[in-house]
Amino acid sequence: MKSLDWRVVPVCGYQGLDVHPEDLLNGGHFRKCEIYRGGGGYDQFPLICELRIGVRLHRQFVVQLYGCPLDCFYCYVTRSGVWNPYVVYTTEQLVKAFEDSDQEIFHLMGGAPALYLERWPELIEALPEWAVFYSDFLLVEGEYDRAVLAELAEHSDRCLFAVDIKGTTPEDYERNTRRPFKDFPFWTNLHSLVDLRIPFYLTFTNPDMNHYEGFCDRLREDFGPDILGDSFIIPLINYDATPYVDVPPNS
Repeated sequence: MKSLDWRVVPVCGYQGLDVHPEDLLNGGHFRKCEIYRGGGGYDQFPLICELRIGVRLHRQFVVQLYGCPLDCFYCYVTRSGVWNPYVVYTTEQLVKAFEDSDQEIFHLMGGAPALYLERWPELIEALPEWAVFYSDFLLVEGEYDRAVLAELAEHSDRCLFAVDIKGTTPEDYERNTRRPFKDFPFWTNLHSLVDLRIPFYLTFTNPDMNHYEGFCDRLREDFGPDILGDSFIIPLINYDATPYVDVPPNS
């Protein structure tokens, strides 16, 4: 996906059921997220951030980008939060909004934020040097441009990336995402991230535990034992927005 600017989807009404009104920023175009508000839960980001970057941060400025190749039945963003009409922002405008928010972490999420991968290095370079950039790879957004990944690696001293594994077998992947699993570009992209030393950790959302260890064995065989060092499982949470995941956008 070629994008001259960032396509930002404001927090939709359904997602707003789970968002504190005082956390909405810029008229709902962005939001704040305090990881420890609910006790921290499953999210290991602050600990991983401390181990890898040396600071334990937990206040996020969250940007939701338009579009996703998946259709996960548990998505608390809902179809409206992914596909509603977007607002176009420049990199400079996003950075300004982040600086005004008094948050510590610039969390670029979706949808599927790696659809905009070619723009990540530009955004990271524009952020203040005290900020931490955080985003996600799904491995299926299309084949990652290795030249872009190499540039990203050069600017990743204060970056963390989650690689979101949505299934431990093709059937499990399709159960979670409602999309068929395709080996390409999934494994090709994961090899590229490892080869180019992108600082990522793995998360497993609602995995089939009957096949979890077998999948982890393949990861160890292909990439070495350290691939699973900071990984963790994300259980499904009954968000108030979840019953509305399939409501058509802008309805």
